[in-house]
Amino acid sequence: MEDILIFLRRTKELESIERYGASLRGKQNTVAAHSWRLALMALIIGPECRVRLNMGRTLSLALVHDLGEAKTGDIDAYEQMLAGKKMTVRKTAKEDEAMREMTGDIAFGKSVYDLWREYTDQRTVEARFVRALDKIEGFLHIAEGGVEMYIPKEFHASYADAAVAAFDEATRPFPELKDLLDAVKKDLKTQFEKAGVEWIDAAGSESE
Repeated sequence: MEDILIFLRRTKELESIERYGASLRGKQNTVAAHSWRLALMALIIGPECRVRLNMGRTLSLALVHDLGEAKTGDIDAYEQMLAGKKMTVRKTAKEDEAMREMTGDIAFGKSVYDLWREYTDQRTVEARFVRALDKIEGFLHIAEGGVEMYIPKEFHASYADAAVAAFDEATRPFPELKDLLDAVKKDLKTQFEKAGVEWIDAAGSESE
Protein backbone atom coordinates (compact mmCIF):
# COMPACT_ATOMS: atom_id res chain seq x y z
CA MET A 1 0.00 0.00 0.00
CA GLU A 2 2.82 2.40 0.84
CA ASP A 3 4.46 1.87 -2.55
CA ILE A 4 1.15 2.47 -4.34
CA LEU A 5 0.64 5.75 -2.53
CA ILE A 6 4.22 6.84 -3.25
CA PHE A 7 3.80 6.09 -6.94
CA LEU A 8 0.48 7.94 -7.17
CA ARG A 9 1.99 10.99 -5.51
CA ARG A 10 4.95 10.97 -7.88
CA THR A 11 2.78 10.76 -10.99
CA LYS A 12 0.21 13.35 -9.92
CA GLU A 13 2.34 16.11 -11.47
CA LEU A 14 1.12 14.95 -14.90
CA GLU A 15 -2.18 16.67 -14.09
CA SER A 16 -0.47 20.07 -14.21
CA ILE A 17 2.22 19.60 -16.89
CA GLU A 18 0.99 21.57 -19.91
CA ARG A 19 1.70 20.71 -23.55
CA TYR A 20 2.20 22.79 -26.74
CA GLY A 21 4.12 25.55 -24.96
CA ALA A 22 5.86 26.69 -28.17
CA SER A 23 3.14 26.18 -30.76
CA LEU A 24 -0.26 27.05 -29.24
CA ARG A 25 -1.53 30.17 -27.49
CA GLY A 26 -3.36 30.17 -24.20
CA LYS A 27 -3.89 27.44 -21.65
CA GLN A 28 -3.52 24.03 -23.26
CA ASN A 29 -4.29 20.49 -22.22
CA THR A 30 -2.06 18.61 -19.81
CA VAL A 31 0.01 15.48 -20.26
CA ALA A 32 -2.49 13.59 -18.08
CA ALA A 33 -5.42 14.73 -20.23
CA HIS A 34 -3.53 13.73 -23.37
CA SER A 35 -2.71 10.28 -21.97
CA TRP A 36 -6.33 9.68 -20.99
CA ARG A 37 -7.57 10.67 -24.44
CA LEU A 38 -4.92 8.54 -26.12
CA ALA A 39 -6.11 5.52 -24.13
CA LEU A 40 -9.72 6.28 -25.09
CA MET A 41 -8.74 6.56 -28.76
CA ALA A 42 -6.97 3.20 -28.57
CA LEU A 43 -9.99 1.58 -26.93
CA ILE A 44 -12.32 2.75 -29.70
CA ILE A 45 -10.13 2.88 -32.80
CA GLY A 46 -8.45 -0.52 -32.33
CA PRO A 47 -11.66 -2.58 -32.54
CA GLU A 48 -13.33 -0.25 -35.07
CA CYS A 49 -10.35 -0.59 -37.42
CA ARG A 50 -10.20 -4.35 -36.80
CA VAL A 51 -6.62 -4.19 -35.55
CA ARG A 52 -5.41 -7.33 -33.78
CA LEU A 53 -4.03 -6.06 -30.49
CA ASN A 54 -3.70 -7.03 -26.87
CA MET A 55 -6.00 -4.24 -25.71
CA GLY A 56 -5.02 -4.45 -22.05
CA ARG A 57 -1.37 -3.95 -22.99
CA THR A 58 -2.28 -1.22 -25.46
CA LEU A 59 -4.18 0.78 -22.84
CA SER A 60 -1.33 0.31 -20.35
CA LEU A 61 1.18 1.69 -22.86
CA ALA A 62 -1.05 4.68 -23.61
CA LEU A 63 -1.33 5.52 -19.92
CA VAL A 64 2.41 5.27 -19.14
CA HIS A 65 3.97 6.48 -22.41
CA ASP A 66 4.58 10.04 -21.11
CA LEU A 67 4.94 9.19 -17.43
CA GLY A 68 8.52 10.47 -17.23
CA GLU A 69 7.26 13.96 -18.01
CA ALA A 70 5.92 14.15 -14.46
CA LYS A 71 9.56 14.96 -13.59
CA THR A 72 11.01 16.34 -16.83
CA GLY A 73 8.11 18.40 -18.15
CA ASP A 74 6.93 18.37 -21.76
CA ILE A 75 8.88 19.54 -24.81
CA ASP A 76 6.68 20.83 -27.62
CA ALA A 77 6.72 18.56 -30.68
CA TYR A 78 7.32 21.64 -32.86
CA GLU A 79 10.52 22.41 -30.94
CA GLN A 80 11.66 18.80 -31.25
CA MET A 81 11.05 18.80 -34.99
CA LEU A 82 13.09 21.98 -35.50
CA ALA A 83 15.92 20.84 -33.23
CA GLY A 84 16.21 17.40 -34.81
CA LYS A 85 17.28 14.00 -33.58
CA LYS A 86 19.76 15.21 -30.96
CA MET A 87 16.99 16.81 -28.90
CA THR A 88 14.89 13.65 -29.18
CA VAL A 89 17.80 11.54 -27.92
CA ARG A 90 18.40 13.92 -24.99
CA LYS A 91 14.69 13.97 -24.17
CA THR A 92 14.53 10.17 -24.10
CA ALA A 93 17.63 9.97 -21.89
CA LYS A 94 16.19 12.48 -19.40
CA GLU A 95 12.87 10.66 -19.30
CA ASP A 96 14.62 7.31 -18.83
CA GLU A 97 16.44 8.73 -15.82
CA ALA A 98 13.18 10.14 -14.48
CA MET A 99 11.39 6.82 -14.90
CA ARG A 100 14.16 4.99 -13.06
CA GLU A 101 13.90 7.47 -10.19
CA MET A 102 10.10 7.14 -10.08
CA THR A 103 9.99 3.35 -10.20
CA GLY A 104 13.34 2.03 -8.96
CA ASP A 105 12.47 1.82 -5.26
CA ILE A 106 8.91 0.48 -5.36
CA ALA A 107 7.73 -3.13 -5.48
CA PHE A 108 5.97 -2.97 -8.84
CA GLY A 109 8.32 -0.42 -10.36
CA LYS A 110 10.02 -2.72 -12.86
CA SER A 111 6.73 -3.63 -14.55
CA VAL A 112 5.88 0.06 -15.00
CA TYR A 113 9.36 0.92 -16.25
CA ASP A 114 9.34 -2.02 -18.67
CA LEU A 115 6.01 -0.85 -20.15
CA TRP A 116 7.42 2.64 -20.67
CA ARG A 117 10.57 1.17 -22.24
CA GLU A 118 8.48 -1.02 -24.55
CA TYR A 119 6.76 2.08 -25.88
CA THR A 120 10.01 4.04 -26.19
CA ASP A 121 11.80 1.22 -28.00
CA GLN A 122 8.76 0.48 -30.22
CA ARG A 123 9.29 -3.25 -29.83
CA THR A 124 5.70 -4.39 -30.31
CA VAL A 125 2.71 -3.80 -32.55
CA GLU A 126 0.89 -2.34 -29.54
CA ALA A 127 3.69 0.19 -28.97
CA ARG A 128 3.68 1.23 -32.63
CA PHE A 129 -0.10 1.55 -32.59
CA VAL A 130 -0.01 3.83 -29.54
CA ARG A 131 2.74 6.00 -31.07
CA ALA A 132 0.77 6.38 -34.30
CA LEU A 133 -2.32 7.43 -32.34
CA ASP A 134 -0.18 9.75 -30.22
CA LYS A 135 0.81 11.69 -33.33
CA ILE A 136 -2.75 11.76 -34.67
CA GLU A 137 -4.06 13.00 -31.32
CA GLY A 138 -1.77 16.02 -31.58
CA PHE A 139 -3.26 16.94 -34.96
CA LEU A 140 -6.75 16.30 -33.67
CA HIS A 141 -6.21 18.59 -30.69
CA ILE A 142 -5.25 21.48 -32.97
CA ALA A 143 -8.10 20.81 -35.41
CA GLU A 144 -10.71 20.71 -32.67
CA GLY A 145 -9.36 23.72 -30.78
CA GLY A 146 -9.21 25.88 -33.90
CA VAL A 147 -6.10 26.97 -35.75
CA GLU A 148 -6.38 30.56 -34.51
CA MET A 149 -4.44 29.43 -31.42
CA TYR A 150 -1.52 28.18 -33.57
CA ILE A 151 1.62 30.33 -33.24
CA PRO A 152 4.11 29.31 -36.02
CA LYS A 153 3.66 30.62 -39.55
CA GLU A 154 3.94 27.16 -41.05
CA PHE A 155 2.54 23.71 -40.29
CA HIS A 156 4.54 20.55 -41.00
CA ALA A 157 1.82 18.14 -42.10
CA SER A 158 4.12 15.11 -42.33
CA TYR A 159 4.69 15.00 -38.54
CA ALA A 160 2.57 11.87 -38.04
CA ASP A 161 3.27 10.13 -41.36
CA ALA A 162 6.28 8.03 -40.34
CA ALA A 163 4.64 6.67 -37.17
CA VAL A 164 1.47 5.69 -39.04
CA ALA A 165 3.48 4.15 -41.88
CA ALA A 166 5.60 2.12 -39.43
CA PHE A 167 2.45 0.76 -37.84
CA ASP A 168 0.86 -0.08 -41.19
CA GLU A 169 4.00 -1.88 -42.35
CA ALA A 170 3.92 -4.04 -39.23
CA THR A 171 0.21 -4.86 -39.37
CA ARG A 172 -0.97 -5.06 -42.98
CA PRO A 173 -3.69 -5.33 -44.15
CA PHE A 174 -4.95 -2.63 -41.76
CA PRO A 175 -4.69 0.71 -43.62
CA GLU A 176 -7.57 2.31 -41.72
CA LEU A 177 -5.26 4.27 -39.44
CA LYS A 178 -3.87 6.13 -42.45
CA ASP A 179 -7.46 6.86 -43.50
CA LEU A 180 -8.05 8.41 -40.07
CA LEU A 181 -4.89 10.51 -40.32
CA ASP A 182 -5.83 11.66 -43.82
CA ALA A 183 -9.28 12.74 -42.61
CA VAL A 184 -7.79 14.78 -39.74
CA LYS A 185 -5.19 16.33 -42.06
CA LYS A 186 -7.86 17.29 -44.59
CA ASP A 187 -9.75 19.18 -41.90
CA LEU A 188 -6.57 20.85 -40.66
CA LYS A 189 -5.45 21.87 -44.13
CA THR A 190 -8.78 23.57 -44.81
CA GLN A 191 -8.53 25.50 -41.56
CA PHE A 192 -4.89 26.49 -42.04
CA GLU A 193 -5.42 27.65 -45.62
CA LYS A 194 -8.22 29.94 -44.45
CA ALA A 195 -5.96 31.29 -41.71
CA GLY A 196 -3.05 31.87 -44.11
CA VAL A 197 -0.72 29.38 -42.40
CA GLU A 198 1.73 27.70 -44.76
CA TRP A 199 1.05 23.97 -45.22
CA ILE A 200 4.16 21.84 -45.74
CA ASP A 201 3.49 18.27 -46.77
CA ALA A 202 5.60 15.10 -46.67
CA ALA A 203 7.22 15.85 -50.00
CA GLY A 204 8.27 19.31 -48.89
CA SER A 205 5.83 21.13 -51.17
CA GLU A 206 4.02 24.13 -49.80
CA SER A 207 0.66 25.81 -50.15
CA GLU A 208 -0.49 29.17 -48.88
